[in-house]
Amino acid sequence: MTDKQRQALKGVAQELSKKLPSGSTIGLGSGSTVATLLEELSPLVMAKGRRISGVPTSTQIELVASRNGIDLVPFRGSVDLVVDGADQVDNKLNLIKGGGGALLREKVVMGSAKAIAIVASENKFAARLCERGARVPVEVVPMARESAKVRLSLLGGVPEERLMQKGYPYFTENGNLILDTMFEPLDDPAQLESKVKSVPGVVEVGVFTFKPITVYKLMDDGTYDALSSKTK
Repeated sequence: MTDKQRQALKGVAQELSKKLPSGSTIGLGSGSTVATLLEELSPLVMAKGRRISGVPTSTQIELVASRNGIDLVPFRGSVDLVVDGADQVDNKLNLIKGGGGALLREKVVMGSAKAIAIVASENKFAARLCERGARVPVEVVPMARESAKVRLSLLGGVPEERLMQKGYPYFTENGNLILDTMFEPLDDPAQLESKVKSVPGVVEVGVFTFKPITVYKLMDDGTYDALSSKTK
């Protein structure tokens, strides 16, 4: 993250802090952008004597939240707000997520949120999802490794199993594999999401079409735009 993007993120944190009364429960997405946002947001909330609780979606963000004084609580079916990042955002504010491997937990929490706040740098935006070679993470049970590849290929995808640096399979915190799958640019993300979810052995797909949603676009000049969509 550049200094200018961090400057923009500080502005987003200030805006979000005004929307979090004491006692709020927020869903915490994963990744470096969310980690940096929490570092900026937590002091602003606590400076006004407020306490917020967080539902983490990964061990990584659990550690970040604890370090920044956010009380961690188990997921109880709903959250007031979810804050998360995105790998790509289209012009209708649909998302590709899951580059960090936490797509299943992120989708569970986001689907229960009363409000959704996504933060993404300017270079993450495209007219359509899957432009510029962006791949869709697909979480599959290990038994379905090969059969899911075949089914995804029949849907027009080019799946590639995610590997660790030394060539070992990458496993999610749920014990599953990730198939990073290239598709042609998506005219109907929700339709692809549904088709991929119907593949036997697929646990979750990294296409997120939740609405309403607000996406904070971090501009390269240190400002940000708040983009909102109420309907699909």
